[in-house]
Amino acid sequence: MSKTVNKVVSIAIIAAMMLTVLLSTGCVKKPAGTDEYTYRSYATALGSNWNPHTWDTNADNSMLGYVSSPFVDMSILDSEKGIYQWVFEMATAITDVTKDHQDDLTKYKVTLPAGQTTATEGYVFEIALNPNAKWENGTAINADSYMESMLRLLDPDMKNYRANLYLSGESALAGAFNYYYSKDEGFYVPLSGYKTNADAIAAGVTLYLDMHGFWGLGAEGCVDANGKACPQYVPVTDTTKYRDVSVKEGESGDWVSAADLYAAYAAYLEVGAQYSSYILVYKTNENMGFKFDGVGLYKVDDYTIRYVCQTAIGYNYFLTACTDTWLVYVPLYDELKDYSGALVTTKYGTSKETTMSYGTYKMASLQDKKQVVFVQNENWYGWTEEDGKLVSYTNFEVDGQKRQQYKTTKIVIDVLDEAAAKAAFLKGELSEWSPSAEELSTYNLSEQLYKVDETYTMSFFFNTGIDALKEMDKSKGNTNSVVLSNTNFRKAFSLAIDRTEFVTATQSYKPAYALLNSLYYYDIYDDDKNDGVSGPESQYRATDAAMQAICNLYGVEYGAGKAYETLEAAYKSISGYNLTEAKALMKTACDELVAANLYKAGDAITIKIGWAKGALTSDDNKQLELMNKYINAAIEGSGFGKITLEAVGNIQDRYGDVPKGEYAIGYGAWGGAAFYPFRNFQVYMDPDEYTVNETGCYDPTKDTLTLKVDGKDVTMTWQAWSKSMIGTGPYAGLSNSEKLEITAQLEEAFLKTYYRIPLCATTICSMLSYQCSYYTEEYNIMYGFGGLRLMDYTYDDADWAAFVAGQIGENGELDYQ
Repeated sequence: MSKTVNKVVSIAIIAAMMLTVLLSTGCVKKPAGTDEYTYRSYATALGSNWNPHTWDTNADNSMLGYVSSPFVDMSILDSEKGIYQWVFEMATAITDVTKDHQDDLTKYKVTLPAGQTTATEGYVFEIALNPNAKWENGTAINADSYMESMLRLLDPDMKNYRANLYLSGESALAGAFNYYYSKDEGFYVPLSGYKTNADAIAAGVTLYLDMHGFWGLGAEGCVDANGKACPQYVPVTDTTKYRDVSVKEGESGDWVSAADLYAAYAAYLEVGAQYSSYILVYKTNENMGFKFDGVGLYKVDDYTIRYVCQTAIGYNYFLTACTDTWLVYVPLYDELKDYSGALVTTKYGTSKETTMSYGTYKMASLQDKKQVVFVQNENWYGWTEEDGKLVSYTNFEVDGQKRQQYKTTKIVIDVLDEAAAKAAFLKGELSEWSPSAEELSTYNLSEQLYKVDETYTMSFFFNTGIDALKEMDKSKGNTNSVVLSNTNFRKAFSLAIDRTEFVTATQSYKPAYALLNSLYYYDIYDDDKNDGVSGPESQYRATDAAMQAICNLYGVEYGAGKAYETLEAAYKSISGYNLTEAKALMKTACDELVAANLYKAGDAITIKIGWAKGALTSDDNKQLELMNKYINAAIEGSGFGKITLEAVGNIQDRYGDVPKGEYAIGYGAWGGAAFYPFRNFQVYMDPDEYTVNETGCYDPTKDTLTLKVDGKDVTMTWQAWSKSMIGTGPYAGLSNSEKLEITAQLEEAFLKTYYRIPLCATTICSMLSYQCSYYTEEYNIMYGFGGLRLMDYTYDDADWAAFVAGQIGENGELDYQ
C-alpha cells in the first residue's frame, strides 16, 4: 500500500504538539529523555532452535536474524525511484574469479553444461572477509571460523538439515553432497529404467515406500506396537503395522503397514502415475570415504576464502545466496555436542546460554514460551561511541548521504495471542500489531496501517481424474463431481467468478487472474547488460510476453478497430469475469458430459473442497457463499442441476489429499522465488523437486507440450520445460529477457488446462505504533520500508511513556482509527 510521507509526518507533528500542550498545562510531567528506543513486538510462539545449521521454522529464523550478520545485505539507494543496492557486512568484497582459477573447475569436479569443457565465470567466487568482525565475547572472526563452521555444517555424522542449502540448487557447494553422504553406504532414489513396478520386482529389485512423505504423517510421527519409530523408507512387502500417533485409536489410518498402503494405492504408485515419486530403490554410494578437502571451499589467507559452485550461477544470485549464514562459534558448538544417538547433535542456539552473537544485537534474556529480549551487541563491528552511547551510521549512501542505522537499542518480543496483542498495541505497549481480517475494516483508513503484497496466489486446484472422481462420488461425500473432468466446465467455473467482489469477503486479498503477480521480476539484478531495462523495472507481469499470455487466456483482443488499441490497455481491462461466456461453456460442458454417459441432465451436484488446515472462519464462509452464487449463476439454462460446494476445514494436508483422491478441489497457494520466475513452474510440473498438487490431473513426466523458442517449435514434457531454464537445462544459458518469453508461454499453457484456477493474491497487513516510523512509506520488495536498519523514532522510551499517559482515552486505548 502506498502512503504519502506528508500524511505520516503530519500525524507525528500533531502528536508532538498535543504532548507540548499537555505538558504546558501540567497534566503530564515529562521525564528526562533517555535516548533509549525499544521496539516491542510479539509472536504466537518463540523460536526454539536458531542454530544456523538446523533451524526449522520462521520463528527460529527470526531469532537467528538478530544475532547474526550475512556476508551481504540489501538496502535503499534511491527511495524515490525504488532502487536498491547491495551492501557488504561480514564480507568487504565478493568477486567472481572463475577466469583466473580454471584449476578449481577440475579439482572440485564442477558440473558444466552439456558440450562445454570450461567456463570463465559463474563458478569460483572470492570472499574478502570483514577484518573487524567479532563474536560478542570479543573473539575475532576469520577465514578459519568459516572453514570450521562449514566442516560442521556438512558433517556426515550430524546430517544437519540446513546443509540442504549447499547440497543442491544454483549455489550448491562443489563436492558438498559427496562429503555430506560420505559415510552412507547408499541412498534411496526414485525407481527408473522399468516400465512397471512389477517389472522391477521381477528383476529382483526391492521397492521401498517413502512412508513419511506418502502417508503424510502428523507432527508427532508414528510407531510400531513396541513404540519403535517408523523408518522413512520401508519395503513395499513389509507387513509391520505402524500407527500415526496424531490419529485417534480406531479411526482410519491409526494402524497401517507399507504393504497395506502399497496394495491400496498400487495404481497411484505405478511407474509414471501421480505418486510414483514415493516408490524408491536403494543405490550404493560410489563416494564412500569422500574427504572434506574435496569440498569447494578453501582458505586463501586469514581474511579471504573461495567458494566453488557445483553449477554456474549469476553474480547477483550468488550474492543472494550470501544473505544466508553457516557461521557458528565452534568452541561452544562442539562443547554442546551429544554423541548418544545415531547422529551427533548439538544444543547450540537453543537458549541464551548456548547462543553466541556476531550480529547487531545479542540475547539479553529468554523466558521460555514467554519473552525474549535483545540488546545492542557492543562487539558488533558497526558501532561507534558517541556521548557514552553506541551509535552506527551506514557505510553506504541512502538517498545521497550516510544515515544513522539501527537506532533501536532494545527489542522485546512477547508471546501473545491475538486478543492480547491487540490490547497491548492499543495501550501503547507494542510497536506493531497485525489486525485479523475481521478487524481490518475498523482500521482500513488508519494512517498507521501498512498493506504489503505477497507473492502468494490463492487458487482452486483440482483432481480431474475420472476414476478418482467416480470413487469420490461413491465414498467421499461428493455427488456427480465427475463434472470436473470436463475442461469446459472448469473454464466456465473460472469465468463465472467475480474476483473483484470475491476479495471483499477478506480485507487483505486482491484479485488475481494469473499465477504470477506483480511482485515477480525477470531481471531484478539487471544481468542482461544491453537490454536497456534496469532491474527494478523488469516486472514480469508488465512485459509484453506476460501480458499477451493473459490476454490470450481470457480472449481479449486489441489493435485497430478493436475495443482496446494497445496490449497494455487490453491487459488492464481483464477482470477474469465473463458470465455470458461462462454460461455458454456450461451448456457445452453439460452436453459433452451427458453424451459421455458421465452425467444425467438435471441431477444435483455436490463437491467438497479441501479448504483449510484450521477451522473455517467467517471469512471462509463468506467466500464459500460467493462461490456457490457464482457457479449456480453460470449453470442457468445449461442442463446442470443445482451445484453445492462444501468447504472442509481442519485438514492436515489438503495439498496432498487432493491428488490422493480425498477431495476433488483444494484451496491453497504457491509463492516465492520472486526474483527468479523461470523456476516457478516446477511446483506444478516437477514431481522430482516438489509434491505437485495437480498430479491427479496429468502426468507432467510423460505428457508433452510444444512451445516456440527462437521462432521454432520445441516439444518436451511439462517436467522438462519446468527444468529447462535453470541449472543445466537446455535454455539455462539464455538471457533473462529470452527466458521470460518461454516462461510466459508456459504460464499460458498451464492456465489453459484449468487444473488450477487463480483467485486472489495475499497481502500482509500491519499497524505501526506512533512511537516509530519507517524510513520510506513506499514499499519495495527488495528492502521493504527500509527495515530495522533505517527505522526511526518519534519518541524515545521515556517520552513515549509520557505521550501514552496523556493520550489514553476513557476506554484505556490509543486512537488508531
